[in-house]
Amino acid sequence: MNTETKQCQNCHLKFTIEPDDFSFYEKIKVPPPTFCPDCRLVRRMSWRNTWHLYKKQDAKTGQEIFSVFPSDSPVKIYERDYWASDAWDPLEYGRDIDWSRPFLSQVAELLQEVPLPAHSAQSVVNSEYCTNASYIKNCYFSRALAHTEDCAYVIWDESSKQCMDSHMTDHCELGYGNVNCTRCYKAFFSVNCEDCRDVTFSKDCVGCSDCLGCVGLRSKSYCIFNIPYTKEEYVTKLGTLDLGSKKAFEECRERAVELWSKFPVKFMQGLQNTRVSGDYIYNSKNAKYCWRVKGVEDSKYCLNMLSGPVKDCYDYANWGGGSELIYEGLVCGDQTSNIKFSWNCFGGAKNIEYSIFCHGAADVFGCVSIRRKQYCILNKQYSKEEYEKLVPKIIEHMKTMPYRDRKGREYCYGEFFPSELSPFPFNISEAYELSPKTKEEAIAEGLEWREEAKREYVATKQPDKLPDRIKDASEEILQEVIACDHKRICQEECTGAFRIIERELEFLKRFNIPLPNLCPNCRHYSRLALRNIPKFFKRACHCAGEKSENGVYMNTGAHPSHAKGEHCSNEFETSYAPERPEIVYCEQCYQSEVA
Repeated sequence: MNTETKQCQNCHLKFTIEPDDFSFYEKIKVPPPTFCPDCRLVRRMSWRNTWHLYKKQDAKTGQEIFSVFPSDSPVKIYERDYWASDAWDPLEYGRDIDWSRPFLSQVAELLQEVPLPAHSAQSVVNSEYCTNASYIKNCYFSRALAHTEDCAYVIWDESSKQCMDSHMTDHCELGYGNVNCTRCYKAFFSVNCEDCRDVTFSKDCVGCSDCLGCVGLRSKSYCIFNIPYTKEEYVTKLGTLDLGSKKAFEECRERAVELWSKFPVKFMQGLQNTRVSGDYIYNSKNAKYCWRVKGVEDSKYCLNMLSGPVKDCYDYANWGGGSELIYEGLVCGDQTSNIKFSWNCFGGAKNIEYSIFCHGAADVFGCVSIRRKQYCILNKQYSKEEYEKLVPKIIEHMKTMPYRDRKGREYCYGEFFPSELSPFPFNISEAYELSPKTKEEAIAEGLEWREEAKREYVATKQPDKLPDRIKDASEEILQEVIACDHKRICQEECTGAFRIIERELEFLKRFNIPLPNLCPNCRHYSRLALRNIPKFFKRACHCAGEKSENGVYMNTGAHPSHAKGEHCSNEFETSYAPERPEIVYCEQCYQSEVA
């Protein structure tokens, strides 16, 4: 099989299908895609709402309950535990195949009839307003997490404890305001740090302790803005910085960010990998164009695999946990196998196609909310022999009578569900974070848009009236409605006002961190700005010999990849876009500079 160049039927740009890709498609018996990798990702993620929460009527009780589905979403919901019980039977919604209409139209109708869980979670204990979660305890307003305890306002976490206001964390404890930190203890407002303790405003530090405002350090202690001190000097200097003051705190943060900008970044975040490409990749092998994955092997275009192993998967987003042979899958995990074009199929699910929220099921096609059943099509039970005769016929029918969306795009067998059938409007889906669009742009592309109702909170405290020092904040602050400093004029879904919760106040006082002046939504978007997105660009190393290409950074180490004084010739693919200001180094040049 040779490399083939195709034109994406969505963005109309050309994309390449490699011989290894064809081998995978042949292995799982699917045709090659007609959408490019970027458009496939956005299409999948338009079916995921990571962090927006709503109240929606329970189809069983009629009561309004907390849900990830907007109140006006056409789907029906049950309270999560009731949905997972045997008190109702999804097979009661079963229907015959209508060969006169596109099959995906029939799945879309079924999706609006069969109840879904109000939110996606399993094994959750005492955790309010948490979703997309597994095995969590005592958490609050956190999303996309597993094995997490005693955390609040955390998004995308694995196995952390007592952390707050953080994003993309893994096995951290007592952290606040962090982004992409792993195995860190008492890390605050730090980015891309591993195995660190007592670090604040630090970036890209590994094995460090007692550091403030540092960047690119390895196994260092008692450093402030990359300047080393004795332990005694460090303690004295830290006291003079007066970080208990909000004003001094913000000045220190600004100084740290300025220092970060003058130090080279490695073209990708990763560790202990073999033949990989993408970003935030760990302990993986033959993982190409992947983003934030761990323990992934022989896979491509995978995203958000918090726990391995994951093997032989393409175009797969969110979860993992012993999964293999997943193609165009979203939120599938926990020992799943051979899942195609499906959303939220988990718990040992296998041999599933075009299905939604199927738990522990096997050999089902075009089903919704089926649990621990086998040989079902459109929620109707068949014998093994009937099922095996019907599936090839359905596949051929999908090829000859494809679903066409309102913009004329065709969805034959081999394509994930169209975005226009998603129960989530585009602007509340994760696709919006990965590929932002204006309302006009989204509607022009045939996507749904939801105007969020603005709640007119009456603020009782303006942010400039908050105490400068956390020690001066009494418990009365818990009763205040604090106006967000962004005043809803940002593009960050500002709520306009917010409250401080009790556990948050206790945490801030314990670690002498000033009160926030932004609402949780605006704080979340500020953290998003500190991570890269899964879009990759071909670039060349910025090492120009004795200094960086822009002359901002002077090299300190030997660079064996090229002669002294010569520009590095290494090229790579990176998630740092060409228009971004960072100094991007290849692996060899970067490793020569970290101290």
